[in-house]
Parts: sequence; C-alpha cells; structure tokens
Amino acid sequence: MNVSTPDRRGYVVIDQDGADRDRPEWVEAVRQLLAAGWRKALDINGMIIFLGPDSPLKVTQVHRQHFLIGDWRGGDEFLSTLIALHRSDAALAQAVVSQGWGRYVLVWRGDDGDLRLLRDPSGALDCICWRYGASWVATSQPPEALNAVFPDDLAIDWTVLGEIIGAVNLASDHLALTGLHAVTPGSLARLAHSVTQEAIWTPARFAATVRDWDDRPEALVGVVDRTVAALVEGHNRIVTEISGGLDSAIVAASLVANGGAPKSRFVNYFDDQPEGDERAFARAAAHTLGVDLEEVHKPVAALTRQQFDPLGQSVRPALHGIDMVYDAEMAGRARKVRATGLLTGQGGDAVFFQSPDPLVVADRFRREGLRGLNPGYVASVARWTRHSVWTIARHSLFPKPRPPATTRRHRWVEGAEALPPAKARQVLQLANCQTFWSDCLRARSATLLHPLLTQPVMEHCLAIPTDCLTRGARDRGLARIAFEDRLPPSITERRDKGDLSRFYASVVRQSVDVVTDLLVEGRLAEKGLISTDDFDKALSDAHLIWDPATNRFLILGAIEVWARSWEGRLDRVRRAKVAVEPVENA
Repeated sequence: MNVSTPDRRGYVVIDQDGADRDRPEWVEAVRQLLAAGWRKALDINGMIIFLGPDSPLKVTQVHRQHFLIGDWRGGDEFLSTLIALHRSDAALAQAVVSQGWGRYVLVWRGDDGDLRLLRDPSGALDCICWRYGASWVATSQPPEALNAVFPDDLAIDWTVLGEIIGAVNLASDHLALTGLHAVTPGSLARLAHSVTQEAIWTPARFAATVRDWDDRPEALVGVVDRTVAALVEGHNRIVTEISGGLDSAIVAASLVANGGAPKSRFVNYFDDQPEGDERAFARAAAHTLGVDLEEVHKPVAALTRQQFDPLGQSVRPALHGIDMVYDAEMAGRARKVRATGLLTGQGGDAVFFQSPDPLVVADRFRREGLRGLNPGYVASVARWTRHSVWTIARHSLFPKPRPPATTRRHRWVEGAEALPPAKARQVLQLANCQTFWSDCLRARSATLLHPLLTQPVMEHCLAIPTDCLTRGARDRGLARIAFEDRLPPSITERRDKGDLSRFYASVVRQSVDVVTDLLVEGRLAEKGLISTDDFDKALSDAHLIWDPATNRFLILGAIEVWARSWEGRLDRVRRAKVAVEPVENA
C-alpha cells in the first residue's frame, strides 16, 4: 500500500530575516520543498507560505501583514475588520476567537516585526514552530525537506516522552522533542528570541467565565446542525461513520437533515466480539435516516512490524491510528471513493457528558444549594451511577478536595480545579479528545471532520451545567431528548455502549511476538521508561482476557516506533546539515 507521509496535507511558514535567504541551508530547503511538490502559496516581504502536495488548505492575505491558513467562519464582522479594529495582539486574538471559529492558524507580524501565531481552539490544525538563525519556521508537520534548518539542539526529550507514557493526553499538547515548540489550541504565540504563549481560549477558562447557557433541546440541535452544515460545505464526497452509538448517529442525522446525504457514503465497522458488533443499532439508524449502510468486517489478525511504522512518522506519536486495520481500511476507502472528508461522532462522550458520574449532584448543589438536592433527583442519580443515596449526598455536601498536580498536565486543564467537580472532569475529557485530531492514515487521505469537537459545540455544551447535560439522570440525557425525533428508540433509549477492549485484547494476543520484539529490547525499556519484567504475565491469554486496558500495548508500540523513527530522522538531520555546511561541520 502506498502510504502518504503526514506532512503532505499541511503547510509551512518561513519568516526570514533578509540575510538568511542566501544561506545555503535555506536555499536547499526551499529547493527540496518545491522538488517534493510543495507549492508556494504566498511570498511577501520575507514571509513565505508553502502548501503540501495534497493540502486542501487555503492561504488568504486578510490584511497588510496578516495571513490566514485554513478557514475562519465569522459572524457579523469580517476578519479584516477585526484586524483593523484591534491594535494589540491579545485583543485581536480574543476578537478572532470569540467572533468566529474554524480550522485555522492566523499568522501576522506585530508592530515590533516579530511573528505571531494564533491557533484555533478546536485543535484541528496543528502548529509547530522553531527558530533557525534569525528566521522562524511554523508548520503543521515538518517535512523532510526542512531537515537542514531544524534547530541545532533538536533531540528526543526522553523525560517528556516518559510523561506521555504515563498520561497519553500529553501527546497532543507537549512535544517530546527539544528545540521545537507546540502552540496549544486556542493560544497566541509570540516568536521573538524565544517563544512565549498566552492562552486566549481553553475549555477550563471558558467554563469558568461563561454566565449564560441554553439547555433547550432545540438549541442543541441548532448548534450541531449549523456546525455539520458548515463543515461539509465545500466537500463533494465524504464518508460518514455510523458506529451504532448515539454520537455518530446524531452527526449522521444532522447531515441528513442538512441535505448532505447524497454526497456521503455511510459505513459501519464491526468485529467478531458481541460488544464490538453494533450492526443492529447502525442498521436501525440508517433505516430511520433513509440511507444505505455499508458494513465492513474488522478481523482479528496478527499485526506486522510494518503496520506499526506509520505510527512513528509524525511530530507526535500517531495514537489515533492504533486500530491499524480499521485505520488502513478507512483510509483506503476514502481514496477509493475520492472522499475529501471523513465525518465522525468523535468527542460526543465528552461534550454531551457520557460518564455516569455522581459528582453531577455536587455541581447541582454548588449552583442551587440545598434546593438542588431534591430527594427524587438524588435517588435517580444514585440508580444511574450505581451508588447509594448516602454516597451521592456525601459527594455533594463534602466533596473530596482535589490534590494539587504533581506532574505535568495538559495545558487545557489548568484552572479546572476551580470549576464544579463534574464540569472539571468534562474539561479533562475534552483534553483527552485532542488525540482525535492526531496523525493517522485516515488523516493523510482526507480531512477529519469532528463536528462535536468544534468550538461552537464545545462552547455550547461547556456552558450547560453537567446536571442539565445529564437530564433525566442518564448519560447524554439532553442529547438523547434533543435528537429523539430523528433517531430510532433502540439508540436513544440504549443503556449499554459498544466496547473495543476485547477486540484489542484479541489483536494483542495474536501479535504477542511483534509487541514483544518491539518493547522488550526497545528504546523505551533501554531508557527505563517502561518495565518489561512482567511482560510474559501481562501478555498471557489469561491476563489479556480480563484486562480492560489492553490497547496500552498498542499505544506503547506506537510510542516505541516514534522514538526509533525520530532517532533515524535525527541522523538524517545531522547529515543534511553537513551536506550544506561541510566546512562548519567538518
């Protein structure tokens, strides 16, 4: 199979000091970009923006020194008007974020001549930057053509990589590479002699400052419908997954309601485990929506070493691609039907609040006082969460203090400890969902469209108290009510949920030799980041059958191949620098 590299659908910004343009490494980098099929989308006053050979992105000059990469959808004001009205960087960034949304990076030079980067709050478009000489580079994924202009201190940060192993959501926020800087979604980065970031939008900050909310079912339907319509606009062919769960069914229903069904192929993936076969629910949804459903069997088969390789090619470990058979099949399907977008229900568990969490009563008590502890409501939550009424009451009246963080955290959860406890958990879940934007074979074939993780949907649901999101004391209660007229009762009234744990366990059991070869003698073990002492026991059939987190071996495999891949690339970086500066590096 011909696998595209992760950079080909991205962008590169080079902001050059005048003296740098003639340096041999810059000349060679530009030559290699053009030779690899990159196209120069803009070249103005030392600012050059390239788009990858397969990039669907647009580059627009929206003001004299302001350039938009991607799409920004505004309300009453044009982006150029906001730029004219706001002189300070922070005020402009706040206006751009608060008055529009999209998949974008806004690039501009400040009055001091230094570069500014504003990354959209959804996280849909990555932004990595670094300094070389007197110039700056910003990119969604660094292509090999830029090897000669990587910073001289580029290296694997094994400490950060170990922290990612302990908390995989860090992979979407922090880079395990020294010398490179990741711009956090919703942040403004100022690039001077060093990189400084200011958080303009985070889910924790938004939830802490919002004062009004609209928990009417029709309001939720409206924001989802508008977002889906905006995302699929401009796509002539898309693939929409109907997994059998509530969230993907809601997105598919919204697509149909917007008249987008004719441009979509609807697909369901199923495996041999009962909890991984949701065809009955997916068929019911497709029948109700009046669309054809393609059903694809996802077999349990031993993974090969080659299937792991793409997981290490990105600037971050490709954790969104660890279901490798599914990932490759969906990527191939997108190419076969020439789809430009893949529409999913990813993120619904977080935005609609799926967790059966007794802390929703604590949130209600914090907002309404004793009036919120209605005995009937408390009893309903107790039944839903399978806790006693007394436990629920104790959680509400005497919540456990949250201990201060002692390790690195995702920057989106900073300040969440001041929120009501269940709302803080929702913020953490949204931080975890950033993984859904990461590299995978699907993302190299078509644009990932996750409407439930866009800024409008996140903001709408972050504003609503968790006890209102769980209306009727059940997970995603408000969403169930909002979309019940569009979906079959088998989905809106469903109490259980599909589970891939046994599927992953079966895959790992079939792939023990490959997993063992990767990890036991791997770089993570050599650096002391993982212990392989109990691997025989952990990878035994008896243990895998009952272990609910067997996908961690696939995650570790992805991180291992990432480390090996970047060690290989670092060697190529050194050779590229020697090639263009033979005298200095002799």
